[in-house]
Amino acid sequence: MPFKKVALLFLAVAVLFSCKKEKPFVPNYANALPGLWKQLGDFPGVGRVRAYAFTIGKKGYLVGGNAGSGFNVLPLYDLWEYDPATDKWTQKADYPGQAAEYIRGFTISGKAYMGTGFGVQYDDPGAIAQNKDFWEYDPVTDKWTQKADFPGVARENVIAFEINGSGYLGLGTNNNYDANYKDFWKYEAGADKWTRLADYPGNGSFGVAAFAIGGKGYAGLGGSSPDIVKKDFWEYDPATNKWTAKADFTGKERVFSSQFVIGTDGYVGMGTIATGSSDDWYKYDALANSWIKVTTFGGEARYDAVSFTIDGVGYAGTGNPSLKKDFWKYTPTKKQ
Repeated sequence: MPFKKVALLFLAVAVLFSCKKEKPFVPNYANALPGLWKQLGDFPGVGRVRAYAFTIGKKGYLVGGNAGSGFNVLPLYDLWEYDPATDKWTQKADYPGQAAEYIRGFTISGKAYMGTGFGVQYDDPGAIAQNKDFWEYDPVTDKWTQKADFPGVARENVIAFEINGSGYLGLGTNNNYDANYKDFWKYEAGADKWTRLADYPGNGSFGVAAFAIGGKGYAGLGGSSPDIVKKDFWEYDPATNKWTAKADFTGKERVFSSQFVIGTDGYVGMGTIATGSSDDWYKYDALANSWIKVTTFGGEARYDAVSFTIDGVGYAGTGNPSLKKDFWKYTPTKKQ
């Protein structure tokens, strides 16, 4: 049974048989660590899980996902633009690619690039599978252009980020979640070309947390088959094409977490842990190579949510369980 389905069953059991919660997190206000979560207007589209979110300029975007409850699949291809100045969402041109959920990508020079994932749009609806098509979105024209397919095996649940004008994408798994892909690729938008790089040496292959800071890529945590969850963390240097082990994540091992970057800090939170859904958030200081717990999410604990950053403020919302639509912002100081 696919891991994402196992996760749903696991969480249902956790809710039924465990009502105990951790003690509330008490932040260290003296050091201005916690920041503040503030609830925004709900996302106006249908509630969903496993969507993809990204930032271009001063706008956030959310695309795709799954609106099926339980083990059902209801593919979504709608694209929405979020304006933090007005707290309003505007629907844009639908994603034309094959996948609906677990679409992933990066932004380069004011355009978004994305693909891979799970779903089907043009084929037989009964032939849902992983995909490798790749697309460019231009927010100025609100148009999509198909680009060179991802050259690796079709897959879902990859990691992706941008470093110095190039895109990086890799890892992932298959529909049964018994494949641990470790290949890692570079995408040059100008040449529309993919190049294979050094394989990821970490333990996880799906549900891995990833982001880029200061010309380096970072990835870790996540799951692999037949193991469940990991907490190792790695840095990728594009100048040397090498991975270096960094400080392990200090929270509970997890998969399907959310991440965003503010300054030289990467934030990782929520996700699926051994006892169910999580609501804690941790900050990784790339300069000090250290982790610290900084906050508890303002809404319900969840996994398979989206997240992004605009002008030094983090945003997160949607997700499992229950096809959520609520949306929140995180400001990393006491000033709101």
